[in-house]
Amino acid sequence: MKKLALLVPLVLALAVSACTSGSESSAGSTGGGGAAEGSVEASAGGAMPRANDRSVSSSAVPQVGPQVVKTATLDLGIANGSFDQKVGEAHAVADSLGGFVVESFASQGSGKRIAEGSLVLRIPAESYESALSRLRELGKVESLEETGQDVSKEFVDLNARIRQLRAVEAQLLELLQRADDVPAALAVQNQLSQVQLDLEQARGRLQYLDNRVAFATISMSMHELGIIAPKDDGGFGIVDAWATAGSAFLAVVGWLFVGIAVAAPILILLGLAFLVGREVRRRLAHA
Repeated sequence: MKKLALLVPLVLALAVSACTSGSESSAGSTGGGGAAEGSVEASAGGAMPRANDRSVSSSAVPQVGPQVVKTATLDLGIANGSFDQKVGEAHAVADSLGGFVVESFASQGSGKRIAEGSLVLRIPAESYESALSRLRELGKVESLEETGQDVSKEFVDLNARIRQLRAVEAQLLELLQRADDVPAALAVQNQLSQVQLDLEQARGRLQYLDNRVAFATISMSMHELGIIAPKDDGGFGIVDAWATAGSAFLAVVGWLFVGIAVAAPILILLGLAFLVGREVRRRLAHA
């Protein structure tokens, strides 16, 4: 009973440390990630010699090679009227290399038909160069951007964090089985829930990175190249004549309204002067 009472605070402290400072412990375990797991086991049980701890931890650390997330953005100009065909060929390139299309978008051009759009393809990393080369042949390359993100360190950190959380989880499960009172069981259960949550998050992040590394992402957009209309060097069609006549008529009407607006005050004053003069002459004649 006394041994259990001493172990509970110790393991709870380890659980809190694993939950709150996982990234720091992961970074510190990059060169010897298993040492952290060995120290956790030694502090919990104390039965395994230090030499054994070192041998086990060194063999438990996985050798992680270069892990690079490859992405590319490709913009193609394709022949007029060939959009549907080129989209089908892009799908065929992805299928033939074991990839797939995760997103597709298309829109109408000026001719009321599908003439431009975009695709997002996921291609196995080992076939990335081959896929990009074949996709470039579908049209005229207008822009191409390639990026590579090295996530090797994050792989090592996540693996070390997962090992540490697994060790703490195992010890908490053992303590939960041995707990003989409610307060101790609740304390262990709370820390166990947090450790398991952190463990699932670390596993999910590792799985996500593994998928990003295993499959390169190529985002490509395609648009049909417009046909340039030939210049008309001569001739004056009936449509042009009506357009010119309409423009001239509107211009004349506009200037007419401007003239009326300017002359209206003067015409009003002249009319008033005429009426006043006629009234004066009428009164003088009667006098």
